[in-house]
Amino acid sequence: MGIKKRIVILPPIPVLEFERDRRQRQYERFCSSETDVDVRILKGGPELTDREYELFWSTGFMILEAEQAQKDGADGILIDCTADPGLEQIAETVDIPVIGALSAGVHLALQISRKFSILSLDADWKRMIESRLQCYGLLNHLASIEVIGKHVYQPSLGRSMRNDEQQSFFQSLRAAGERALIAGAESIVLGSTTIIDDIEELEDILGIPVIPPGIVGLKTLEFIIGMGIKQSRVAYPKPAINFGAEIVKRLL
Repeated sequence: MGIKKRIVILPPIPVLEFERDRRQRQYERFCSSETDVDVRILKGGPELTDREYELFWSTGFMILEAEQAQKDGADGILIDCTADPGLEQIAETVDIPVIGALSAGVHLALQISRKFSILSLDADWKRMIESRLQCYGLLNHLASIEVIGKHVYQPSLGRSMRNDEQQSFFQSLRAAGERALIAGAESIVLGSTTIIDDIEELEDILGIPVIPPGIVGLKTLEFIIGMGIKQSRVAYPKPAINFGAEIVKRLL
């Protein structure tokens, strides 16, 4: 057996311990036997990122955790969020590959279809995802962004979705997928890395591929780490000053 790849999963929020464990189990289900995954809990930041303002403040804590992950020997970092917050900034500061879940998901969609739809959790996420797709230059491949109207992770209640809520959530997910079909979708990208269950059933109902972006990001990282590929320093030049390290020194 070769040396295992170490991939850090980086949510944009300081998730509660039970949610960290849930995400850890989720990614362990899909990683190869040659990969270890580690879902990190940020040292600070907003409990949810439903606004660009909140994403801005979370990014600093993500950068600090990414720099620490590299020091700890990580081989790659996955941004565990479909707004891809901090992707460019983290890609500049670390020397290991960094993948955003949304970027991974939509680029896979374009390898298997020409038009995709995204199923977002709510209207706020619809806005942020659309903004990201505009940055990626992919709006012309977007059939629609459909709103589910429910959340899996609910930190204000101190829990994730209960078992008795899952059927209702799936029906909302299915309804959003059916609207995407009407809009012309040829594939669907799930608009949150927290949605992972019942994907095969949804595919059977809709008749088109359904892509879980976090898992695609994980598998993409496994591939590019194995190939020895990482971000271009022309696209993502190293910072002139490691300000993150300076902040840590001041805090300590």
